[in-house]
Amino acid sequence: MALRLLLPLLLLAATLLIAQAQGIGSSASDCCLKNSRNAIPSNWVKSYSLQGPESGCLLRAVVFTTKRNKKICASPTDPAVQKLMQNLDKKVKNDKQDKKKGPSPRPRGRPKRQKRQRV
Repeated sequence: MALRLLLPLLLLAATLLIAQAQGIGSSASDCCLKNSRNAIPSNWVKSYSLQGPESGCLLRAVVFTTKRNKKICASPTDPAVQKLMQNLDKKVKNDKQDKKKGPSPRPRGRPKRQKRQRV
């Protein structure tokens, strides 16, 4: 009787161990393995995120996302990378302030076309 209860528990434990070994359910499957040494043009980048041991990755890196949704890994200690991060932070802050102000006034030029009223 005890063997019947023990067998399913052992199978469950084995399944969980195999899943962990394969990386299933792990958030570290998309980690940077090395950092790019090339300069990253600021007009390519739309956002960034940080990776490190706290996110399950061995390498500390800044992961830039380009406007074409490509990922570029860079060293967080590189001064050019830090400057690019600061510029992105400023841009995000300015975009949020612009949204709080409301819609921009209608551009001058041709007046808005009025709908005719039916009589």
